[in-house]
Amino acid sequence: MKALSFPGTATNWWRGADRRANRRTTSAPPPTRRRGMRLVLILVFGWVLWRVPSGWLVAQQYVFSHPYFAVTDIAIEAEAPFSQEDILTWSRLTRGMSVWAIDPQQVEARLLTVSGIRAVQVQREFPQRVAIHVQTRRPLAVIARPTVTYLDDNGVAFTLPSQQPELDLPYVTGLTELALDSVTARAALVGVLPLLPLATVWAEPLSEIHWDPQRGYTLFLARRHLTIRLGWETAPEKFTQVGMVLARLPVGEGASAVVDARFVNQVVVRPHLDEHGGYPRTPARPL
Repeated sequence: MKALSFPGTATNWWRGADRRANRRTTSAPPPTRRRGMRLVLILVFGWVLWRVPSGWLVAQQYVFSHPYFAVTDIAIEAEAPFSQEDILTWSRLTRGMSVWAIDPQQVEARLLTVSGIRAVQVQREFPQRVAIHVQTRRPLAVIARPTVTYLDDNGVAFTLPSQQPELDLPYVTGLTELALDSVTARAALVGVLPLLPLATVWAEPLSEIHWDPQRGYTLFLARRHLTIRLGWETAPEKFTQVGMVLARLPVGEGASAVVDARFVNQVVVRPHLDEHGGYPRTPARPL
């Protein structure tokens, strides 16, 4: 059987109305009236199809501007040192704006441009609420710079608003003249990360980690006048060797030495005299 075209189907449907009417009881409406009702339905349906685009736009504008969707609550969960007021200002959100007008991805991208913010999650909760959750970077060390700069556990350098330096954190020196976003500086900072846990491994707080492009890393302890030259060696075996040496060295006034671990399978210890041959060097903590 051949499929009928749309005009043919419509014609048969129109003519079939009369035949179906003849089969019904005399109480049914006359064929002319039923045909008129079908004509009205077709006209209404065509008008709806023609008006849908503009009609939907008007409805959309009405919904977007309706007070029912005006934001009344902006819930902010932020970790120190950022305040809720700071996050609200940087997000550029205001109470009273339509919840439909808020793009969570744009707000997240805007907040991630703030140094010190690690991750952001923004959620619209219809009809009138927005939730913002902010995670900050955790400082592990202070990078000696004109502006107080921190190093986090991913090797990322960042600053914090109106923050004083964390004096109980070790300092990273030797990068003052480098742009921290350069390849060299980023590699140097990543190399600092495996050295920071040595304070726990050796049970000796670190005062300073100095980076030199030719000599590598040199460490200074907070409670002992010891200079530990690691160079580029960051293997756990080398850390263990240095720890064994530190355990045997005397502790107290005048116990100053250079611990040189840049050699293969050995650690060399020698007295540490200053350039005048007299007093031991006290590691400087730049402020």
